[in-house]
Amino acid sequence: MAEKEINKKSDAPAKEAFVQLLHNQDFIEIKITKRPADITAKDKCGVTYYFEIKSTEKEDKYFGAATLTEWEAAIADEGHYFFVVAIRRDDTWIFHKYTPQEFMQFSSIPPFKVNFNIPVGENKATETSKGRTRIQMNKKRLEEMTNLYNKFREDSR
Repeated sequence: MAEKEINKKSDAPAKEAFVQLLHNQDFIEIKITKRPADITAKDKCGVTYYFEIKSTEKEDKYFGAATLTEWEAAIADEGHYFFVVAIRRDDTWIFHKYTPQEFMQFSSIPPFKVNFNIPVGENKATETSKGRTRIQMNKKRLEEMTNLYNKFREDSR
C-alpha cells in the first residue's frame, strides 16, 4: 500500500488551527468555506466575520498573493473581513490578523499575468473549452490591461 503524499503547501492545517482559536475566543457557527473567505464565523451577537488564511513556514518574509475576488470580498465587508497570516513554527501556530486597509500596506500589484490552459499531445491544439468563469484573451483586452497597468505605474510615481 502506497504512502499518502502530503501536500506541504496545503493550508488545511492552518485553517483547522485557526478554527480552534476561534472556538477558544467564543465564536460560533465556524465553518471552513470557499467564499467569500476561507473561514466564516459569528461572534456571540450573531455578527458574521470572514477570515482569509495565508499560511507559511517562512522564517523571515512571506511572499504570497491574494486574488482579486478575495480583495473584492474584503472591501465589500471591510469591517468584518480579515486577512490572517498563519505562521507555523515547529508544531505551533502564530496568527496575525490584518484588516484590508492594513494588508494593503504590504500588497502590491505586479504586471498582470494571463493564464493559459492548453491540451498537449501528438497534435497541435486547435480549440479551447469554454469555462463559465473564464474570460477569453483578445487584443482589445490585452491593450486595456496594458493601459490600466501603465496608468497605475504613472499614478504611483
